[in-house]
Amino acid sequence: MSRSLLLVLFLACLSACKRAPGDHEHGAGQDHAHGAGQGHEHGDAASEPERPDESVTVYQDGLELFMEYPAFVVGQPSPLVAHFTDARDPNGFHVVTKGRVTATLRYADGSEERFVAEKLLRDGIFKPEVRPTKAGEGTLTLRLEGEQVSGTVDVGKVVVHPTVAAAVAAVPPEDGGEATVGFLKEQQWKTQYATAPAEPRVLQGGVRANGELKPVAGQSAELSAPVAGRISVGDKVAHLGQRVRKGEVLVRLVPTSSASGTDLASLEMESARARAELGLAEREVKRAEEMFAGKAIPEKQLDAARVAHEVAAARVAATERQLALYRSTQSGSAVGPGGAAFELRSPVDGVVSFADVIPGAVVEPGRLLVSVINPERLWLEARVFEADAPRVERSSGASFSVAGFEHEFAVDEKTGRRVAVGSVVDRATRTVPVIFELPNPDGVLKPGMFAKVTLYTGQTVRGVAIPESALVDDNGKPTVYVMEGGESFFKRAVRPGVRSGGYVQVLEGVKEGERVVSRGAYEIKLSTATGAIPEHGHQH
Repeated sequence: MSRSLLLVLFLACLSACKRAPGDHEHGAGQDHAHGAGQGHEHGDAASEPERPDESVTVYQDGLELFMEYPAFVVGQPSPLVAHFTDARDPNGFHVVTKGRVTATLRYADGSEERFVAEKLLRDGIFKPEVRPTKAGEGTLTLRLEGEQVSGTVDVGKVVVHPTVAAAVAAVPPEDGGEATVGFLKEQQWKTQYATAPAEPRVLQGGVRANGELKPVAGQSAELSAPVAGRISVGDKVAHLGQRVRKGEVLVRLVPTSSASGTDLASLEMESARARAELGLAEREVKRAEEMFAGKAIPEKQLDAARVAHEVAAARVAATERQLALYRSTQSGSAVGPGGAAFELRSPVDGVVSFADVIPGAVVEPGRLLVSVINPERLWLEARVFEADAPRVERSSGASFSVAGFEHEFAVDEKTGRRVAVGSVVDRATRTVPVIFELPNPDGVLKPGMFAKVTLYTGQTVRGVAIPESALVDDNGKPTVYVMEGGESFFKRAVRPGVRSGGYVQVLEGVKEGERVVSRGAYEIKLSTATGAIPEHGHQH
């Protein structure tokens, strides 16, 4: 074989080897690009524009669906990035973590195609891939089946375009509307988040006021030491939260003031002197009786001798009790049946709300030892400004909220009663007290809690209302976040009106049917203030 022929064969082999890997990479790259919804990259398709993205947010059947997908084009795959949220709890939505999704594309002629995602791409996100076969209008439905929640969401009308160019041409021009704030689903699912629609409601007119929960008059008591004394040792000790009955002994106090400045020798000498004086008085009585019998003295002198005897007997009894008291306080034990102890008893049925009882401790007079309250019923005392006082003169009820509780409490003729309306304006605060009594059977409300109160005026107002929890204070301006899409919101200043039952009338800023963030609005505000919200969408 000639040298030139060998060179030709070598060059031909080298060319074939270089072409084979290139053909393999092109095939793999083509499949990936097509599967991603980007279209073909060879031939005339290389100049074809990129398909536009579409998005939809729907609330239906206890579910929130936020979905992004490439526009439907005949023969091309459109992966539906479907974010499913369990929206049944108005106090907080939850991410869906289990289930399967079936997407049904129904054409105008009645035929339909189904595409299934057997499992989640990751928590909250399913990705069924739709590949339409016909151009024209149709409807799209997504069915979620799972242990956590099941439901059907009707996405509504969709269009299958014949070509990508037709899909691009169908995109409406941007209108340059109000700016939006982003808050991704992954962020929503990590916090307490919920939305609610602005809808017509009948609200009761009311007056806002600050208030405080207090014990019902006569259903609380403070037990203080009536004298200086030592707390008895060996008795049951009252403690915080203890349930007590009316008349139950809570503290036994042995007085110490009478013996505090005297030693044992002095007390014993005083006792001996008293007994000696008693003996002398007895003899004087006997002598006076004999002399009166002999008519040697008048009856008046006999009476004086008898009185002196009674005084001496009383003094002996007193010195003996004082001596016994001294000995008991020195040993720290309670006195016997002689009864030299004070018993502090509960004047009401209830629970111990304060206790400072240490067995054997010596306390001064007036020191608070135990407090008892009956928490089954409470008073709500609202402080109404004098300008609003005439409007609540005949108020029949109120609603109020306290820190730590998501829901409001109400008191009206069915659940409680109005006790009194103050007749004097407080000079310092320029307010009038209005008192309501309400039941507290579970004891969840505590005396001393501060409350934000709305007192009903008897007037009713019908208007568009949103949950009061949707309001955010933005530099002194009431603000809400209105949903534009599943992950984008309008920040709107609003003018609130009547507030009642956890809802507030919106006079300006929100239209009927718009959805506002009812839980998590402050998180959106804080995230935008700190720059934690990413400017661009997430990758799926």
